[in-house]
Amino acid sequence: MHSQNFSKKKALLIEDMAEARIMQKKMLNDFGFGSIEIAMKAEIAIELLQNTTFDVILSDYNLGRGKDGQELLEELRHSNLIPHTTTYLMVTAETSIEMVMGAIEFQPDGYITKPFSQAVLQRRLDKMLTMKEKLLPVNLALDAGDLKKAITEAKVIAEEHPQLAGKCQRIVGESYLKLKDYRNAIAVFNKTLNERKMPWALFGKAQAKFHIGELDKAEQMFRQLMMDNRFFVSAYDWLAKIKMAQNLPQEAQQVLIDAVERSPKNLMRQIELGKVSLSLGDYDIAETAYRRAVFLAKNSCYNSPEIYFGHLKSIVKIAQEEHLLSRHEGNFNNTLKKLHNLFFDQPSVRATCYSYEIDLLLAKNDKKNAKQVFNTWSAESNSKQTTPLSDEQIATYQTAFGA
Repeated sequence: MHSQNFSKKKALLIEDMAEARIMQKKMLNDFGFGSIEIAMKAEIAIELLQNTTFDVILSDYNLGRGKDGQELLEELRHSNLIPHTTTYLMVTAETSIEMVMGAIEFQPDGYITKPFSQAVLQRRLDKMLTMKEKLLPVNLALDAGDLKKAITEAKVIAEEHPQLAGKCQRIVGESYLKLKDYRNAIAVFNKTLNERKMPWALFGKAQAKFHIGELDKAEQMFRQLMMDNRFFVSAYDWLAKIKMAQNLPQEAQQVLIDAVERSPKNLMRQIELGKVSLSLGDYDIAETAYRRAVFLAKNSCYNSPEIYFGHLKSIVKIAQEEHLLSRHEGNFNNTLKKLHNLFFDQPSVRATCYSYEIDLLLAKNDKKNAKQVFNTWSAESNSKQTTPLSDEQIATYQTAFGA
């Protein structure tokens, strides 16, 4: 096999453990990399990637305190900090299903399990970079956001390099999906499925069927994927969307419960389970989902006050229906504290925190402390630290206080 010339390549090594860092850097030096940057944690990697483009990123999954490798990759994808031309290899000592599922969901170009030899790493990088080179015109078009050009280039490369035909067909099909050209997307996915039963092609076809309103056919395909391939957790998300579109929220909830059991580290899925459960009045499941979401949000690029509000709301709802357990009260206070630390300088967040605090105290029939929070809110709204209470809120609370 053609061996890569790494001398003109730039590598970024993201590893928090000194020993592993030294060893991996030595391997990259031995391969002849022209430039090697080091990041000991995710935040440093993000800063580097805001200013520099690398040919290879070698990132560990466990990065000590702060974001782990999965959360880093999620942020880099979300912020478009990794171009399609970059090769991203996840390094892990873990082989737990939770880790594997999480890593797969954010699609690194590959992952390699510790311990690995220099020869194994070189073979992997050789293979991955050679493929990236062949796909360069497609990846440049994708980075430029020119999906039509990406489709044209992918068709040319599929002719020139038949071994990359499957990869190119996937790019073409997924580009048609993004362009909302569902008929052409289905034609491409059908062509693949006629040649080989590829899960990604069935997944793409099912999404296209969903978008053109053929929900029953889409459901059949997503269920087939779930049965055949336990790693395709995204199929569960789409099945839940179908159930919501069919106005079957209880079925959607069950699908999401199954999905979070398989891949619990997906923040957006936990939030969706929380939302659906709240709408069903299933406040215990909502509380669990939002509590997990609050934990995951800490290091996520999707962190927002709404996640924390969902958790507070679910606990208030529990308190309004039954005697509140001390565990729930502890969870409420923990989430409230996080809101104070992260978002309390926003007047609207401050106001929403006060409203949930009052609601919880009233549910416990603690009118005295509820009134104290009400007075604090009123005083702070006069000094513009918080958004003011609405007339409706004032009337509701004063009635509750017996004023």
